[in-house]
Amino acid sequence: MPAPHRLLIVDDHQMLTQSLAALLHSEADLQVVGQLASGADLLAWLPQPPVPAAADVLLLDLHLPPPDGFTLLPRLRQDWPDLRVLVFSTLSTTEVVARVQAAGAHGFVSKAADASQLLAAIRSVAQGQLSFPRLPSTMAPSLSPDAGALLKLHRLSTREREIIRLICEGLSTRDMAARLSLSEFTIGTHRRNILHKLELHNVAALIRFAGDHGL
Repeated sequence: MPAPHRLLIVDDHQMLTQSLAALLHSEADLQVVGQLASGADLLAWLPQPPVPAAADVLLLDLHLPPPDGFTLLPRLRQDWPDLRVLVFSTLSTTEVVARVQAAGAHGFVSKAADASQLLAAIRSVAQGQLSFPRLPSTMAPSLSPDAGALLKLHRLSTREREIIRLICEGLSTRDMAARLSLSEFTIGTHRRNILHKLELHNVAALIRFAGDHGL
């Protein structure tokens, strides 16, 4: 009997990774060799190139504590080319699928998929095939800036979106603190986190970004 395909799961939702591991435990041809919660954890787990990874398939979420999945994909393709990457994400627009394909992933499956679809995608990728949803004929794989914006928007909490709207209204930190019944220190922390998550450097850029993306 051939050795099982070794699967590494990287997702910051512990309940999901535990459920996936339980599902895969009953599959004789698949073996979970690790469950990690961030991009930093993944890079620490992987050996120094050119040593190959101790896994055959990486099931990778896009929305991770940094570095996120989009950032990781080109590095994984360059440094661990034998590691087959199956992206597993709630971000399932055609732009996102095209972008991860262009960035070096070997497959994509939505988190809305059922267990049979996920297992089929894992096995397909493990056997050296590509496993992507069918894209419109006009959608050529490319590094779409819109897909990057989608990922950044996905990072924001409900509170952070609320603060962005107040910033766009012109409220000061003190005014926002009073309206939201929060301390000025907490508002300042939220403002810094927002700029970091959206990879912006100042409030003017934030206001432009909010206008462009309907925040």
